Amino acid sequence: MNKFIILLSIVLIPFLTSCRKTGCTDEDSVHFKKDIKSDNSQCLYEGSLVFWYNKEVSDFLQVNDVYKLNFYLDNEIVGSLSTEHYRETEPDCNDYYNAVKTTKKMGDLKTLDYQFSVKTPDSIEIWRTSIIVNANTCSTLQLGL
Repeated sequence: MNKFIILLSIVLIPFLTSCRKTGCTDEDSVHFKKDIKSDNSQCLYEGSLVFWYNKEVSDFLQVNDVYKLNFYLDNEIVGSLSTEHYRETEPDCNDYYNAVKTTKKMGDLKTLDYQFSVKTPDSIEIWRTSIIVNANTCSTLQLGL
């Protein structure tokens, strides 16, 4: 009889626990799992941004003795780039050579608003704007004159 109960337990436990899988059911979350049965409201998100500029901007900066740029989100530096480097075409999240890419952890929010700025190494601000980061996306922002 004891062997029967043990055998029955071994067979039934995987079926009983598989029905109780909980987790994040939102496809935009970094923790999304398609086999989850119920949402436990513990989804976490992130979004990416790529900043870039073209030859016209590069030339303008160098003529004005700007040779390096620092990129900030909410006053936190997220990257730097020499102004002699520029892009001929718009980058994406897989091809961001001569651009600055950052990925922001967004916690349980699907959209976050940041203050974006670009400064010279001696803290002279050249660009400033608000930018929205959306979960599970990669957005690009081209710096212009």
